[in-house]
Amino acid sequence: MEAWMILLPALVFSALMIFSHTYLGLHVLARGIIFVDLALAQVAALGISLAFLLGEDAHGLTAQLYAFGATLTAAFAFAGLRRIPGKTTREVIIGCVYVVATALSIVILSRSSQGMEELKSLFNGNILWVRWQEIVVVAGVTALLALLHLLYRKRFYELSFTTESTESTRRPGFLWEFLFFASFAIVITLAVNIAGVLLVFAFLIIPAFSASLIAGSLRARLLIGWLLGLLGAIAGLWLSFVADLPVGATVVSVVGLLPFLAVAIRAVR
Repeated sequence: MEAWMILLPALVFSALMIFSHTYLGLHVLARGIIFVDLALAQVAALGISLAFLLGEDAHGLTAQLYAFGATLTAAFAFAGLRRIPGKTTREVIIGCVYVVATALSIVILSRSSQGMEELKSLFNGNILWVRWQEIVVVAGVTALLALLHLLYRKRFYELSFTTESTESTRRPGFLWEFLFFASFAIVITLAVNIAGVLLVFAFLIIPAFSASLIAGSLRARLLIGWLLGLLGAIAGLWLSFVADLPVGATVVSVVGLLPFLAVAIRAVR
């Protein structure tokens, strides 16, 4: 019982991440822009790195604002991806953003004696030490974003789950594209500083992909993705605690087994 009391804040934060990230991950899979979340997460890390170089606390409010500004700028740029023909070209652009953002973070943090340690923290996170105040903030923002996407679910659905031919005849407005990527920017900014880039990407893609191997409808995939993600988070947190392993890397490793579990479930069915 004592172990779970220690792990409870991290588990609640993981559940909030899984709730929002799985939904966004299903959209990303449908669009075929798999690495957009990783690119945005690294852009958020770049914003935090810049704040750190300027003498700000990497885990403070100012650093969060820097990260949000950076990801919001990237979200504005990514909102125009639909107007670029060819999914391969879009993925190349996203990959370039990730590589450049990573390189700039390394260059910036190399100017500080503690910069490399901070870079390691941005990749791995430290979800075990998340505070309840941070969880309340994330829960409130997640609820607001969930309400937005629920009220305008048809609009957001049409953004991702339409065919290329439909896109060409009825192109969605730039504002809705920007709102979609801005949702990404908000969610990722709140998560990266605590959970780290690796765990953010894992929760965004792996539960959604695993659920897609089992179910066909969006609703079923969403529910199954939530369940699988939560099971992976619980198992990963528990293993990291009992075996004294790095929390973020351990959870990512365990969540990485979910596609194999999904394949097994599919085979049994």
